[in-house]
Amino acid sequence: MKRIGILGGLGPESTAVYYEYITREYYRRYGNYSYPEIIIYSLSFQEFIDTGYEAAGKVKTAIGNLHKAGADFVIAACNSIHIVFEEVSGNIPIPWFSIIDATAQEIKKNNIKKVGLLGTIFTMSKDFYSKGLARHHIETITPSVEDRQKINNIIYKELVLNEIRDDSRQVIVEIIRNLSQKGAEGVVLGCTELPFLIKQKDTSAKVFDTTTIHTRKALQIALGEEET
Repeated sequence: MKRIGILGGLGPESTAVYYEYITREYYRRYGNYSYPEIIIYSLSFQEFIDTGYEAAGKVKTAIGNLHKAGADFVIAACNSIHIVFEEVSGNIPIPWFSIIDATAQEIKKNNIKKVGLLGTIFTMSKDFYSKGLARHHIETITPSVEDRQKINNIIYKELVLNEIRDDSRQVIVEIIRNLSQKGAEGVVLGCTELPFLIKQKDTSAKVFDTTTIHTRKALQIALGEEET
């Protein structure tokens, strides 16, 4: 069984969910507590907010420390940090398994070609996510500038603190409806805190919960069911 390394802290609530999902899903499957060993390296959230998540050197050092601690592969409990994935992943001692690739695999299983992307302003405004999905022949559309700001405020002022509000849910649902009208066949919750607020039952659009998709794949890799 492989040891899982998690780049966490970006933010802390989603990091806790990653740990919780892997351990509980293992127990659900096998009925015992022999789940994979998990090593978490918690980064300073504020530093990455201030630098726009572009601190590649910091990420590379953190992955090196996870390797020294015994991790066999790494996942990052954050979508935005994947802006440095291409820069970092080719020169690290252990594989980094991308949340974007995991999500793309799930989208393709559903035969969907065009998705709406929700996340932080950083994730929605930069092109790293759309390029990552495009490599899998998936087209991405994003909300209007005004709607991006609404989503960003909900993430940073509420969800990273695990504050769940019904009025904010309705805002996001309306944004998803608008994306569907523009041709999106599904919506990617491209922030690991968004699944706290939005569930499949809230919308008729196909929802891709990147947190669950990523953690499920990580468990499969740890158990030797899939390769990185």
